[in-house]
Amino acid sequence: MDDVNCPYCNAGQEINHDNGYGYGEGEIYEQECSDCSKTFVYTTSISFYHDASKADCLNDGEHKFKATSPYLVEFTRMKCVVCGKRRLLTDIEMSKVLAERSK
Repeated sequence: MDDVNCPYCNAGQEINHDNGYGYGEGEIYEQECSDCSKTFVYTTSISFYHDASKADCLNDGEHKFKATSPYLVEFTRMKCVVCGKRRLLTDIEMSKVLAERSK
């Protein structure tokens, strides 16, 4: 997928972001067109998009907890799949996690 079209030859170009180059907003960056070899400049604009979802567990509903799967079992936590809230495991939950990992 091309990021921009060269302003000289209109060929699609992928912006080169090696080592984080070209990500600063309000800066002017240079790049050479891979088709016509002319150098053009570009600026970067950053946009944020937000998606909203219901979180009944934050409104008197029940959390839907699921055990996380870190490499070290002692760092396992229960995490709500809806809101992301975390808590420690009960002894019974930890026993189930250990049993599952030993399979």
